[in-house]
Amino acid sequence: MVDGSRDGTASALRELDPPFQLVVLEQPNRGQAAARNRGAEEARGELLLFLDDDMEADERLLSEHDRSHRQGADVVLGHVPLHPDSPRNFLSAAVRAWADTRACSLSARDAAPGLHDLLTGQMSIRRDLFWKLGGFDVTFNERGRFGNEDLDFGYRVLRDGRRIVFNPTAVSWQRYVVTPRQHLRQWREAGRATVLFARKHSDEIDAIVGARREHLFDRLVLRWSRLPARALVLLLARVAPRAWSTSRMFFRVRDLEYFQGMRDGGGMPATHPVRVLCYHSLSDLLGAPVIERYGVPPKRFGAHLELLSRHFRFIGPEEFLRYLDGAGVPRRAVLLTFDDCYQDLVDVGLPLLRERGIPAVAFAVTCRLGAKNDWDHPIGAAQLPLASAEDLRRLVTSDITIGSHTRTHRVLTRLEPSELAEELSESRADLEALAIPSIPMLAYPHGEHDEVVRQAARDAGYAGAFTIEPGLVRTGAPRYALPRLEIVRNDRGLRLLWKVIRGGRPLLPAGVYGRSPKRAM
Repeated sequence: MVDGSRDGTASALRELDPPFQLVVLEQPNRGQAAARNRGAEEARGELLLFLDDDMEADERLLSEHDRSHRQGADVVLGHVPLHPDSPRNFLSAAVRAWADTRACSLSARDAAPGLHDLLTGQMSIRRDLFWKLGGFDVTFNERGRFGNEDLDFGYRVLRDGRRIVFNPTAVSWQRYVVTPRQHLRQWREAGRATVLFARKHSDEIDAIVGARREHLFDRLVLRWSRLPARALVLLLARVAPRAWSTSRMFFRVRDLEYFQGMRDGGGMPATHPVRVLCYHSLSDLLGAPVIERYGVPPKRFGAHLELLSRHFRFIGPEEFLRYLDGAGVPRRAVLLTFDDCYQDLVDVGLPLLRERGIPAVAFAVTCRLGAKNDWDHPIGAAQLPLASAEDLRRLVTSDITIGSHTRTHRVLTRLEPSELAEELSESRADLEALAIPSIPMLAYPHGEHDEVVRQAARDAGYAGAFTIEPGLVRTGAPRYALPRLEIVRNDRGLRLLWKVIRGGRPLLPAGVYGRSPKRAM
């Protein structure tokens, strides 16, 4: 599997004439997780063996993995000693020491491989079990990032109660040629990946962090000298690669890089507030009756995403629901939501969100799919096309989750109990009947709700419901009256940042913006 390499690897492989079938696959660079998943998709054997690209297989490697599986193993891990032809420096010495210590520990009587032992540098597993467990999660390697897709898969192996065996005679030699500069970059990315793992598996924070915690002195003092210290150790790595002092300083700086990566990822999840943003149309509605302010032009929406990406951390709806249940989130967490599911969300929003890997929730009016926003017609609003059922399926395949905006967008506080129950319960049933995956989250039409409506949402099985009342979602917030920040046409730059940071508190005194228009959308 050649994942975007341009060094002639694919051509060299095709020139080989091995005594077995060799299939060379190529794809644009998408990271280890995607590459390994692609290879597993093309494989036809009963067992899958994953090797890193710096591994040289021992002649008994395959037979030893096969032997362990025949003896009842579900997953087999092998020994990865340092290749003797690796460069001689402090990094290769550290790799040798790590590999030897790992082999000794896992070979001990009654040793049980733990989370950090389940590395895919050399691992075999039955193909059917690999897919049953879901394969590798590609989000860990988005935009070429490094780290933790193997720990995430190992976590699922352990949770499934599978038998994991370490076979010290299944050997692949690691030719470690990573440069000091590359090594530091990998560790910074590993810090970011640690945060991502902790966000996905909040019950394993202690296991993933272990003893690697930032000291107070490092956080308050040394972190500010990270860049000059980094330059110094890279210089020392060139002029004195075998010196004990070089090694000591380098690994100290490596820790600084790792914890900077964690900060880049938003820090370890905690009970930080969540900012939930509410968009409507992604079209330029200048001059459109009543709803002009609810249209954010495409170019401006792209600028919003760029600005938010620099200052905030996007989370998905599943992570948000875990937060409501008591889990943590990174600092400055933001959840994007879109009410009504206008066609422009598919045409404009989908490419921009997919390009940046940003998750979101889109709330659909299930009896108006493919129609128009006729609920706004009585107040003279412009009519806009809504996404169809097929459009919603496209959104779902691109990390945009579908929630409910009821069946017909009526004001719920004005309905009889039977009508209210139908609007809420049947909306979920509509999505299920259309085979559209959804999440049990609700956005109240027009933002209207009261105690009766909130109880009806609870009775209909929703896990949470959103208003359009401004504010930040905090731990212990009422699940059926969750605040959101409406993002409108005039929100940009400093005004947008202030609204998101301050939870909707106005940048200017009340009355400066004029009277609010009649409520639509």
